[in-house]
Amino acid sequence: MTSLSSQERTVIQTLLEMNYSVRAIARFSNRSPSTVSVEIHQVTPYKADAAHELALNKRYLRGRPCTPTTAIGFFLNHHIGILRWSPETAAHILGLPFKTIYNWINNGLIKLKMSDLPGKGIRRKRQSDGRRQVFVHGRWIETRPESMKARQTFGHFEVDTMQLG
Repeated sequence: MTSLSSQERTVIQTLLEMNYSVRAIARFSNRSPSTVSVEIHQVTPYKADAAHELALNKRYLRGRPCTPTTAIGFFLNHHIGILRWSPETAAHILGLPFKTIYNWINNGLIKLKMSDLPGKGIRRKRQSDGRRQVFVHGRWIETRPESMKARQTFGHFEVDTMQLG
C-alpha cells in the first residue's frame, strides 16, 4: 500500500468540501475507494494537514521495532542476565521471536553478551540410568546353561500370566 502525498490529501479535503462522494474522489485521484475511505475516517472532520501529520507519525509504528525499548532492555538484562532465563523463555513472555533477542545480543543493542547466556558453550552428556548396560553386557539366550533351561531353580521359571476366556 502506498501512502498518500500531502497534495493528494489536499485534493481529498477540497473535493469533500465540494460534497463529492468517496467513489468520485477515488476516481479523480486514481486511488481505491477503500484507501480514500480509510483516509477520510482517520481524522474527523477531515483536514489535510492533520491527516498528513498523523500519517507521518504512524509511519514509524509499522512493523516490529528494530531496537529494544528501555523497558524491554531492562527486562532482558534482569531475566536473562540475573535470573538466568533462556532467551527463548524471555521471548515467549514478551511475544517476540527469540531470533530477535539473539540479534540484539549479537549487535550489542542490549547489555548482555553471548557468554552471559545460561549454559552457553556447555554440552551436557545425557545421564544413563544403567539399564542399557545390562543388555550390552548380557548373554544370548542360546548360550545359557542347561540347568537354566530345566527351569527348576528360582528365577528361571517362566509362565504365562494371561488368562483367556
